[in-house]
Amino acid sequence: MSVDAAVGVAPTIPRLAATVMGQLAPGVGTELSRPLRGLGSFVLVLVAGALVLRLRQSYVDESINAILDSPAMAVLYGIAGYVIVGIVGLYGATTLARLSIAGGVFVRIAILVSSAFVLVLTSFGFLVVGTLVTEILANRQPALGLLIGASLSAVSWVLLSPAGSILSSLAIAAFGIGGSARLWIHSERTVETELGGR
Repeated sequence: MSVDAAVGVAPTIPRLAATVMGQLAPGVGTELSRPLRGLGSFVLVLVAGALVLRLRQSYVDESINAILDSPAMAVLYGIAGYVIVGIVGLYGATTLARLSIAGGVFVRIAILVSSAFVLVLTSFGFLVVGTLVTEILANRQPALGLLIGASLSAVSWVLLSPAGSILSSLAIAAFGIGGSARLWIHSERTVETELGGR
């Protein structure tokens, strides 16, 4: 995506976020009790985090090491990661809406895929934060860290309003993904490095 395209899409992000929060928060707040919201969050983080552990456990270690190198910047890089995902998802959805007769269907699919990606990303953040807690207390244990991270997610949904829960969850997860986001943003991606110098 070019810089011009990103700049063109950026002003619509606050409107999109306001729309999503306006639709999500009342629905979540009125349909489910706080304990059920907490349980749902616990299960979602646990399942998505277990998937990450199964497929890419090395990412957890890399992210923790990167956070420990620069903990003060972790949240900023995590927010940058969410912004990049939001811009790409929004750009994809608006492009599909313009290009296709069945734009509404493709936009819904794009939103579902983007939402699933954000869920996995957020779960990864909670997994990293929970694993970091285990390292501070004793030694690094990703499986126990996943339980701690899922519990943190559940507690925020039990104690806070839906909007407060979303914001606190994103803040905690942003810290967790900050290390990986920093590594990704500063990595050199050239043809030579991608081909392994061949």
